[in-house]
Amino acid sequence: MNHLNQLPSELISSILSYVDKQDLFTCSLVDKSFYKTTLSLLWQELEIDTQDTLHTMTRILEASTSSSSATVLGELVRSVTINARLSDDDLLAFIKLVPLITDLSLVKASQISDDSFVQVPDLVPHVTHLYLCAADITQRSMEAIAHWPLQQLTLIFCEDLESNMFTSLTRCSSTLASLDIRNCSLHGLETPDTAQQAAANLMTLHHLTYFHIYCPSHDYSPFTTALFVDLPSITPWPELTYLNLSPCHDVTDSMVIALLQAQPKLTQVGLCDSRITDKTLDAIATYLPEVVKVDVMLSPDITADGLRRLVKTCRKLTIVYFYSCEIYPCHFPELDDSKMIVDDDYSDDESPFQVIALVGGAFDSDVGSDADTDYDTNADADFDANNEQ
Repeated sequence: MNHLNQLPSELISSILSYVDKQDLFTCSLVDKSFYKTTLSLLWQELEIDTQDTLHTMTRILEASTSSSSATVLGELVRSVTINARLSDDDLLAFIKLVPLITDLSLVKASQISDDSFVQVPDLVPHVTHLYLCAADITQRSMEAIAHWPLQQLTLIFCEDLESNMFTSLTRCSSTLASLDIRNCSLHGLETPDTAQQAAANLMTLHHLTYFHIYCPSHDYSPFTTALFVDLPSITPWPELTYLNLSPCHDVTDSMVIALLQAQPKLTQVGLCDSRITDKTLDAIATYLPEVVKVDVMLSPDITADGLRRLVKTCRKLTIVYFYSCEIYPCHFPELDDSKMIVDDDYSDDESPFQVIALVGGAFDSDVGSDADTDYDTNADADFDANNEQ
């Protein structure tokens, strides 16, 4: 066709959506129509890996706002991931130039404090997805964050947060669907009264589909216990599909079974460092027919027989983790190596290797098939990723 500039912009955009980002630069040279559409795609998602790149991008975006060009580049940006370390000043200088972003990820935020972060929601008011790692923020920032229409919030290694962050998040109750908190010091969760209030606030987030809290360095068991004890008669999270709680030191079978009955849409369940037994495994098989992943690591009262029943019953199950539960290959004499993951990180002739996971369909008759071997590799990688948390 000799008249590419006559193509509708929607069609050009559809075509370019299949083009690798590396090749979009070439596409931008076709004509003015392709250039305009390509420009939007090139700037839609920014991933910044070094401080030099961050400073360069800041200068480019700043120059765009003061140029005579009709296109302000910063207004094209919707997603920003910064993998470089940045200061409060760096963050503010950059963030004000991308006012329409909806996704923000700060992967190395150890130098980010309340001084900058409390200002960020005013500068980028449309953020729905936030990922923060190692940020030096406090409750002041959490109160500011809660003004966003948040749908997904991930906080990792944020050491100065408090249990009343859940109070702030109640402002997001109409939008928040995913809450992931790992290795954060939520001061107050170790106290029964504040833990109970935090649990009550969490239960107001009725749109949650994903909730994960994990912190081995702090005992948040009063909080996890409160989630079960205070479980209302109606389903607190009617759309919840993923629940992973750790530690669960005081959580018993009867508590878990009540929750499983109230949350029938769960497909991934983690109840680590708990007092549960095979009764919970049997309840998972009974009440969660769609379950695909189960994690009961550090729960010493489960047995190989309970795990065997779970895997045989749950036909959609892809993996069940039970690290450090004193279960060994000899407990599954009918299985070959392709059906289980063994902890072989440490060599000790006096202690046999423990089994740390079974893959779905482990007790089916097609043991050792190519598909099983391929799946086992994926499951092992999944387990490694969980441990890295």
